Amino acid sequence: MNSGRVKTADAALHGLYNPGMTMSETNADILARYAAVQGRPEEMAMLCSLLRERGLFPDALALGEAAVAAAPDSLAVDMCVRSALAQGVQSFHRSMLLDGKRNRAYARAIEAVVKPGMTVLEIGCGAGLLAMIAARAGARVVTCETKPVIAAAATEIIRRNGLSDRIRVVAKYSTNLTIPDDLERPADLVIHEIFGAQLFDEGVTRSLSDARARLLKPGAPSVPGRACVRVALVRDNRERDCRNLKDVEGFDLSAFELLQEPERWIRRGQLHKVEMCSDPVSALCMDYDRSPPFGPASETVSLTSTGGRIDAVMQWISIQFGPDESYENAPLPPDPESSWGVSFRRLPSPIETVAGERVDVTLRHRGMLLTLDVAKPHVG
Repeated sequence: MNSGRVKTADAALHGLYNPGMTMSETNADILARYAAVQGRPEEMAMLCSLLRERGLFPDALALGEAAVAAAPDSLAVDMCVRSALAQGVQSFHRSMLLDGKRNRAYARAIEAVVKPGMTVLEIGCGAGLLAMIAARAGARVVTCETKPVIAAAATEIIRRNGLSDRIRVVAKYSTNLTIPDDLERPADLVIHEIFGAQLFDEGVTRSLSDARARLLKPGAPSVPGRACVRVALVRDNRERDCRNLKDVEGFDLSAFELLQEPERWIRRGQLHKVEMCSDPVSALCMDYDRSPPFGPASETVSLTSTGGRIDAVMQWISIQFGPDESYENAPLPPDPESSWGVSFRRLPSPIETVAGERVDVTLRHRGMLLTLDVAKPHVG
């Protein structure tokens, strides 16, 4: 895109900023302010990027969507718009929204507990799916989202689905919400999906602890109500890169080894090459319906080996929505729909075991960090 088009886009933007603009405007209202670039998709795409840089997220979204619609076959327009709007947006969002098993579990749990007129707080709006499920069931929802561009997209999605009168999107961390500015009164229910693949790594403990202290009615239920970590011993049958840095062109570079990130994940397409060597065991079970800290900060569990070489501990999560509703991203057999990754903690050296020997695994979490340690095998 040439400099003349950039100047045209910048000229269209000049003087339009108005602090009174609200995210309740429709895309048509927004586009009407940028008449100078209508019908010129490349200038619209450049303007989308400029608006994003200046923090005018609803306007950037509207211009970007209009630019792509006007030139659906233009790679340059598509790349310009996506590069602007996708900044800071984690790639897992789309796969999470397409995780049908997850979506159905949340929908059933929300519909089972929501009563018409209930005030619901959702922590972590994303595209607005869970908030809309709650609103469809009769709740009035305040949902918060830390990424302003995601909040803008969710607001537009909610408007297009006819639920703007029941859902308010607030572009804040939940810990910055206040009563009565953001919530009129303490909420009757909290909905959240702020679990990482290691359970704690999106800040669920801190966010729900704060919400229970300030934003919820005493005893307000949580959806989901419980979650835990699952672990198992595994043998890795994949071919490994056994090269090292001890001799590279005659130089010893081995001091650089510790600067490399340890292996933490395994791709779902490779799970068929991993062999489970123990039954899975639950640990660090959290109860979000009670007062914080919700569960233990550390726990040691014993895994019974089926025998042979142990290369790693594999870790995933299980979420309990109620007595008859749960979600688990169990690695075997692989679930291609699952949006959560599987953590793969390779041992510094393989462990040889005899069938029936037990291997103790100690799990600790602090803040958003989950650590594992593995002891030597023992009997009984």
